[in-house]
Amino acid sequence: MKTSSADTETGNPTPAISEKRLLELIATVLSHYICETNPYVLFNGLLEALLEITSSEYGFIGEVFYDDKNQPYVKCYATTNIAWDSDTRKLYEENRQKGMIFSKLDSLYGSVLKTGQRVISNQPDADPRSGGLPRGHPPLNAFMGLPFYGGGKLLGMVGIANRDNGYDRETADALHPFLVACGNLIQAYRNNRKRQYAEKELSEYRRILLARPADIPLGRGYVFSRSPASLSWNDNPVLLSRKELSLLEILALNLNRPVATPDIETHVWSETIVGASSLRSLMRRLRSKLQGLEITTIPGVGYMLAGPERDVTEMSQTNHG
Repeated sequence: MKTSSADTETGNPTPAISEKRLLELIATVLSHYICETNPYVLFNGLLEALLEITSSEYGFIGEVFYDDKNQPYVKCYATTNIAWDSDTRKLYEENRQKGMIFSKLDSLYGSVLKTGQRVISNQPDADPRSGGLPRGHPPLNAFMGLPFYGGGKLLGMVGIANRDNGYDRETADALHPFLVACGNLIQAYRNNRKRQYAEKELSEYRRILLARPADIPLGRGYVFSRSPASLSWNDNPVLLSRKELSLLEILALNLNRPVATPDIETHVWSETIVGASSLRSLMRRLRSKLQGLEITTIPGVGYMLAGPERDVTEMSQTNHG
């Protein structure tokens, strides 16, 4: 764990954290992740247990993001309700399920975001890193902010406050397994978000493909039929192998648009990893059977089948040349 030379430690020694209790907590939380897809539910349970273990009064756990100016901020998945008036109570209720945003860098938690190091302050009022508290905010007698990482990147942070006798490095070090668990969970949720985005994109791609007509004119008398996959030329069938039809299908469905090589390979060889030579060989065979049609190689990208629209455009350009 990264440490900060600016750690502030004052007060009497604090009781040691039970390693057994901490490991039990981590095991319980990780087991809940298997069936709990809502990070707000999971991290609120984590925060409650953390406050109990550290004898802290309030705190938060959140993921680190960056704004359009590359400035870090925290989106909280768990925050103790310390609302002190009607406005802050309303703010808490409105943001409880979508995440409170902490973006004030001139603060104790902001020091964690700026440096990527832990912050321990047992005299916040006199700490130059503190940006003060809003009027009416509950007292802040001690604070500890701990970052957690994954893949060498800052993923999030934990902030806890008001432990009797304050915080120390031993307490921070004892919480290292907890921070590792938080980092693993954030990475898991990020991977899940990427998977959901990819599935959404794939669903949209399929919707577009299904909206295409069953018969796709390719020009020069060629027509590709989708169900079942077949090719005809002037109403006469053109014999193609199964893989040649699969290759033609993805090119025809993206007529006059480049198709990336990895997308072609996935479509044609869905369960097999192939080398570049396999696609080149298949492309040569397909081109030899599509006399008059143009399949363009786009270096560094993939391939494109030029259809009637492109033919007309090129002829128009030639006639005006």
